[in-house]
Amino acid sequence: MIQPITGTENIEQVIAKGDVILGFSAPWCGYCRRLRPMVEKLSEEISQPIYGLNCDVDEEITKRYEVETIPTLIYFHDGQPKDRIIGYGTVGYPQLKEFIEKNSK
Repeated sequence: MIQPITGTENIEQVIAKGDVILGFSAPWCGYCRRLRPMVEKLSEEISQPIYGLNCDVDEEITKRYEVETIPTLIYFHDGQPKDRIIGYGTVGYPQLKEFIEKNSK
C-alpha cells in the first residue's frame, strides 16, 4: 500500500533510517494515475515502505529533491537519495520492479 504523507518533518522522519521509497505525484497528473496501480501492486511484494507525496502540497520537499517531472519515485537509504525513476511513457511494472531490486542490494 502506498502510504500518503505530508509535512516536511514527517517526511524527514520516515526517510531517516533504512530503505524507503518516496513517490512524488499530483492528483491532476495522468501519468501518475496510470502508474499508481503498478506501484500499489509492487508495494505488496516488497519490504520497503512506499510513501506518496502530493507535489502541490509539499512544494518545499519537491524542490529540495529537485523533482521536475512527475511521477517520480526516489529510493532513499538512511536519509540519502540513492536513485530515482521518472514514471512516464515507457515505465511499467517490470521497470519499477527492476528499480527496486537494483537499489535494495
